[in-house]
Amino acid sequence: MVRDKFILKSFSTIKVWIASHVHLGIKSADVVAISGYSRSYFLREFELATGMTLANYIRQERLKRSLQQLEETDMRIKEISHSLGYPSQSTFCQIFKNQYRVSPSEYRLLCRRTARLAS
Repeated sequence: MVRDKFILKSFSTIKVWIASHVHLGIKSADVVAISGYSRSYFLREFELATGMTLANYIRQERLKRSLQQLEETDMRIKEISHSLGYPSQSTFCQIFKNQYRVSPSEYRLLCRRTARLAS
């Protein structure tokens, strides 16, 4: 029981670390390295604790950050994809569209139209 609480607290700290470093293009190996656990143990326990793989969790955090940047900045799509560590703009756009069913530029346009209607 104490061990489980310690592991969950560790994962909570690691999730905060991921959120604050996602813009650096972190990879699963980076997270495992800072955890202090073996790769296989960490990946297994992370998935048990969160319900998703570490790679999917990092992808989700990157996508959340991209939504924020698309809504709140005028950064170009290429700049956003680069700032979040995607290998290319096309990779970012493909992952974004697979997740949200619209391209990043379409999403930005929808946000701006919605904001204009609200004001």
